[in-house]
Amino acid sequence: MKKLLMGALLGASLSASAVTVTITQTSCTLGSTQACNAADQAMQDFVDEDLPDVSLGDYGGGIANSTNFAYKGLNSDYSDIFDYFMFRVGGGIAVQGQIDEPEKAEGIGLGASVTVGVNLDLLPVSKIGPIDLSKMDLFVSFASLDQEQDLEDTNTDVELSHFAVSARYQIIDEKDIIPGTLLQWGGVHLHTGFQKSSIKGTITQKFDDQVVDLGSGQTATFGNSSAKFELESSTFSIPIEVSTFLRAGYVFTFFGGAGLDIVSGSTDVSIGANGTATGTGYTANISADESDSGEAEATNMRAFGGLQFNIPFVRMAIQMNKGLGNDLLGVNFGAKILW
Repeated sequence: MKKLLMGALLGASLSASAVTVTITQTSCTLGSTQACNAADQAMQDFVDEDLPDVSLGDYGGGIANSTNFAYKGLNSDYSDIFDYFMFRVGGGIAVQGQIDEPEKAEGIGLGASVTVGVNLDLLPVSKIGPIDLSKMDLFVSFASLDQEQDLEDTNTDVELSHFAVSARYQIIDEKDIIPGTLLQWGGVHLHTGFQKSSIKGTITQKFDDQVVDLGSGQTATFGNSSAKFELESSTFSIPIEVSTFLRAGYVFTFFGGAGLDIVSGSTDVSIGANGTATGTGYTANISADESDSGEAEATNMRAFGGLQFNIPFVRMAIQMNKGLGNDLLGVNFGAKILW
């Protein structure tokens, strides 16, 4: 999971580099103004290559939205009814924007959690007013990660935290469509609670020894050059969800539903770069220094669906989440045991 986290955040940093990179020529003896201008343009084209279209402010909002979205499906349960306890470990990823063109993505979010659920029938009372406690489950989800990693010329430092409390209530009872649980409908559940998630990351990358073709047989080489990307994102949300499931035999469970999230949160993003490029008859400085922030969308409607494999002793599931009216898309996976 740590390697997945590092790789995904690194991908996010590359998508977040939509900034103004300045090329400042300090000396040029290539023989003509036209040749020096062409060298400047070659340097600019090189540093601008594959930069995304999205601004840092938009990307900050996209990170807030997708970080919140990555946890959807990890805080409650949609595919089982249990008598006593549930324990699950899961992870998720979400993207806002075009998945097939990463440079146009508006944000990438990651989620991970350990979730413990308990059926409230364990309490000494059976009802609280009209609420039947045997139909109510309480879930607590949490995660904490602080990881630093060096990969060749790149240093990545990530801190991730998550905490959520959710309640699930069965508003329509389950029913055997084919006796013997060969085909069982799980009824309808109502879910709500709260979720607080944050991620803080710093990526520093060196670009020494990269060579740029300046044209006319001339080249320049980067020296003492590096870029630093930083983000800090925090979101809080209240979900309201309705779900159901269908168990086919003892092997597969299909589940799905819809939800509304009330969200608050923001992301601060900054990127800086500095260095030099030196060649025969040409020297330039490269610099960038830009920062911005973005707010999460206040509400989000979504649909979700998934498939669970009921392996003996362990149940493994994958779930897809799709924003309605936006381009948020997420997937999460998990393994759980029940009592």
